[in-house]
Amino acid sequence: MIGLNEEAKAEAEFLRSIGCELEYFDKNSAKKYEIVGEQEVKALIADGVRFPVTGVFILRSTIAPSSFLAGIETKSGHITVDEGMKTSVNGVYAAGDCIGRPYQIARAVGQGNTAALSACEYLDKQV
Repeated sequence: MIGLNEEAKAEAEFLRSIGCELEYFDKNSAKKYEIVGEQEVKALIADGVRFPVTGVFILRSTIAPSSFLAGIETKSGHITVDEGMKTSVNGVYAAGDCIGRPYQIARAVGQGNTAALSACEYLDKQV
């Protein structure tokens, strides 16, 4: 796990407490990281030192949606969407964790499908 904030360190400690084996690197642990493997992760190289791992997770601070898209409406830190996942910005659709709880993969997949279909409809009308 590569942690870029304090929450990441707490997450690593929690994972260890429930029996997970992991190597933890904070943002100052290495200047250069390389993930080894093509179809699956085999190792992480940190400043030339090889660590055999089966996965790499990078935890960083979240970014507020309003900080990268001017004019997008939010409520309680989440992007506001209609039933087609359309946002307040014309031609922009959102789905998953950025639109609110519960944070669930199955929910995000369904919303992503709806957003994609809505975006296709929007683009068809633009031609």
